Amino acid sequence: MAAAVLAVVFAIAAGTKFRSPTITRQTIKGFGLPNPLLMAIVLPVTEAATALLLVVDPRTGGPCAVALLAAFTTLITGRLMAGYRDACGCFGAWSIQPLSWKHILRNLILIGLGVASTLG
Repeated sequence: MAAAVLAVVFAIAAGTKFRSPTITRQTIKGFGLPNPLLMAIVLPVTEAATALLLVVDPRTGGPCAVALLAAFTTLITGRLMAGYRDACGCFGAWSIQPLSWKHILRNLILIGLGVASTLG
């Protein structure tokens, strides 16, 4: 069940980024990541692949999801500490709320689902 929930989250995140590539590029640029044009393609493809892997083989998809979420959480934490408060863009154009510590809490819960998927 944990893998299925996490797969849906990653699929939605990927889909919303694919649907709004301009916003995705702007968000990536705002986070200070290199090559926003390339990252706007690589990021949703990676999220979609993780969603698929969670469905096909949760014990392999779980660690992939945890690794991605840990990277996202680290990036968000750094940006929050630097005073960055623009929208996170985690779900493309759907992500209009300013970046906050709630995003960290959400990611920690999702990491827990990734661990549960792995141990499943």
